[in-house]
Amino acid sequence: MTKPVLKTRDQFKFFLDIQTRWADNDIYGHVNNVTYYSYFDTAANALLIQKTGFDIHEAKSIGLVVDSACSFLQELSFPEIIQVGV
Repeated sequence: MTKPVLKTRDQFKFFLDIQTRWADNDIYGHVNNVTYYSYFDTAANALLIQKTGFDIHEAKSIGLVVDSACSFLQELSFPEIIQVGV
C-alpha cells in the first residue's frame, strides 16, 4: 500500500476556523477519528454558504463532497481552534 501524497496549505482555497468541543474528545483524551469528518463537512458547507450565498433551506439542489481524505499529522484535543481547509 502506498502512502498518500500530503497536501500543503497552498493547495486549499478556503479555510474555516473551528473550535474543538469537549464532546469531541474520546476516552483517550484526543479528538475521535470520526469527528474529523464532521469538521470537513462543516467547512465544506461554510464554503458553499459564505462564498456562493447558497441557501441550505431553500435551494433546489445540494452541495456534494465527492472526494475527501484525512491524514493524521498531529493529535487534536479540547480546547483548540483548528483550521480546516477546503
